[in-house]
Amino acid sequence: MNTPRKFWLILIGAIVTMAVIACSCGSIIPTPTPAPTPTIPPSPTVPVNPMPALEGYWLDTETNDVHVIEWQNNQYVVTAVNDDEYGSFAVTSQYWDGSALTWTYQVSYNDTSVTFTTVSVSGDSLNTNWSNNDGDSGTETLQRVSSSVPPASTSQEPMPGLTGKWLDPDTSGTVTTIEEQNGEYVVVSVINPDRGVNEVTSSSYSNGVLTWEYCPPNMHCITSESVSVTSDRLTSTWSWSDGGNSGTTVYQRLP
Repeated sequence: MNTPRKFWLILIGAIVTMAVIACSCGSIIPTPTPAPTPTIPPSPTVPVNPMPALEGYWLDTETNDVHVIEWQNNQYVVTAVNDDEYGSFAVTSQYWDGSALTWTYQVSYNDTSVTFTTVSVSGDSLNTNWSNNDGDSGTETLQRVSSSVPPASTSQEPMPGLTGKWLDPDTSGTVTTIEEQNGEYVVVSVINPDRGVNEVTSSSYSNGVLTWEYCPPNMHCITSESVSVTSDRLTSTWSWSDGGNSGTTVYQRLP
């Protein structure tokens, strides 16, 4: 074999050997794995106040109570119901469903539970439905005010709403008539249609309480004291004037 041919055979063999070695090394050296792309968690969704006009101080002009509504922890809550005479009433339950707020509070002086549910807000007026545990219900428009403190009452009556004719439903139709005279309340008559006579013997008003006595013929005289009054109900206590029986009467207002 001549020298040039031998040279080329050696060169080709060397190249083949190097190629084999290169392929073998490529199979044993691991291919680097690309680092995983970090996952970025989505930003938490912050609930949006759906009815910003609902927050504020709302006056019930019928009772002179102020209802305080605030936006807390992504929901509306009633934080207080303030009365000008009896302080704050306890809020016993409430629920915000995302579009309407319902709350119940306890009227301390007559143990009545009142429930309100918001309907709509229009400027400085809050339209609501209400009901109580006496079975009464209706609608009420609360007015926006600038303070949680109820305004001073401008009524000239010592206890607004007490005047009128009141039916005792526990009797056969006894009607008590109350008038306001010279800044005080007076029971001017207690008449049962079956007896037909005015049975009032005395009437006095002191420290916000009206006390009266009436004496049906051939029966015990009865002394009554006012406890509370709403638009259509008058609650009073009663007892026999000479001792003995006693109880509570819830009168119904007559037209």
